[in-house]
Amino acid sequence: MRRIYILALILILASLLFFTFYDLLHPTEFETDKTQISDYYIEHGVKETGAINLVTAILFDYRAFDTLGEATVIFIAVSAISLLATKEKVLVSNTNFSPIVYQGISFIIPFLYILAFYLIFYGHLSPGGGFTGGVVIATTFVLLKMTFGIRYSREEKSLQRRSLIESCGAIGFIIVGILGIVRGDSFLANGQAGFYLGVAGQLLSAGIIPILNLFTGIKVGSGLAIIFHRLVREE
Repeated sequence: MRRIYILALILILASLLFFTFYDLLHPTEFETDKTQISDYYIEHGVKETGAINLVTAILFDYRAFDTLGEATVIFIAVSAISLLATKEKVLVSNTNFSPIVYQGISFIIPFLYILAFYLIFYGHLSPGGGFTGGVVIATTFVLLKMTFGIRYSREEKSLQRRSLIESCGAIGFIIVGILGIVRGDSFLANGQAGFYLGVAGQLLSAGIIPILNLFTGIKVGSGLAIIFHRLVREE
């Protein structure tokens, strides 16, 4: 029976792959429209947004409102976990590591923060951005918590600080979006609202995109750190 299940699963996956490639070879009218949109982004993205990284240009300019929705999902997840997490949480390893581990983690943490903010501030020029940088920031917290544990950060004080930082990231994102309305355009408008886009390829360019990257990184990093904080405990 196990072989029959495996064979059936293989056939189902093969069928899905076949129909997927068939659709790619025979695009519908709707898919042709999507291709035209992609071509428009590629042709006009740098000029209209000032961002070399077109993925960031799409996330924080053309579809910035969708990005706000994605950040809201993280906020809802943090709120739900904070509400539902019980006192009986998953135990963090209480192992005493060797001095090499403690010194090694202490050594790499500053470089991880540098990497995180590099990904955030250069997200409009190279691969990276607020989401990626925020994950790296959260990773530093996880490493510190797993290695040094409660000796490094007290539970409630640490949680309150991160909750405040996450709220500041969300509020900052919304305030920057409202500036587009203040300047006579739509919410989260960038070049359309007359913001200075600078010279494409330079650090100070792309209008409000680097600022949105920063607030997104702050929110994502703090939110993921809070989720980890709520799901683990120490003896």
